[in-house]
Amino acid sequence: MPMIEVKLYDHRVTDESVPKMIEALTDALHESSGAAKEHIHVVIQGVQPKHWGIAGQARGLVPCR
Repeated sequence: MPMIEVKLYDHRVTDESVPKMIEALTDALHESSGAAKEHIHVVIQGVQPKHWGIAGQARGLVPCR
């Protein structure tokens, strides 16, 4: 069972964006690996910027893009 886990800033995880991401990621893994689409699992999680760190700094302290 191939599995793709994606973590994004929570403002990017919307009712409109999630189905598009799941479809695109499933298609990409299917095409690149040959895995059957029905076996590919995708989990998308939203994370608050204040819970994200980059280079030792809490991302919530720096404007997110």
